[in-house]
Amino acid sequence: MSGIFAFILAFGLLGAAIFISGFVKGVREAIRQHGDLTPEADWSDDGRYGSSAFFAVLASAVVIALVGFSPVFIYVGPLLAIVTATGVGLAFLIGDRFAATAKSRA
Repeated sequence: MSGIFAFILAFGLLGAAIFISGFVKGVREAIRQHGDLTPEADWSDDGRYGSSAFFAVLASAVVIALVGFSPVFIYVGPLLAIVTATGVGLAFLIGDRFAATAKSRA
C-alpha cells in the first residue's frame, strides 16, 4: 500500500466519520422539528456562500486542468471530495451555533 493511498484512506475515514455524525445530528433535528406545530417565522440568511461556491468550482477546474499536465494531480480530486464532505458534516454539526436570525413579523 502506497503512502498516498494510506493517507487518503485515513483522511477519508475521518471525513466520513465527521459527515455521518453531522448527518445523523441533522436528521434527528429534522425529525424533532417535524411534529412542531408552531408557525415558522420568515428567515433571513445573511450567509455569504457565493464566494465559497465560486472557489470550490475554481479549485475543481484547476485540478482537472492540472491532471492534464501531470498524472500526480489525480490524487487531488479525491482530497477535494473528502474536504467537501467533511465541510458538509461540519456545517451540520455547528449549524445551530450560527443559526439565521428570524425576522420579526410586523
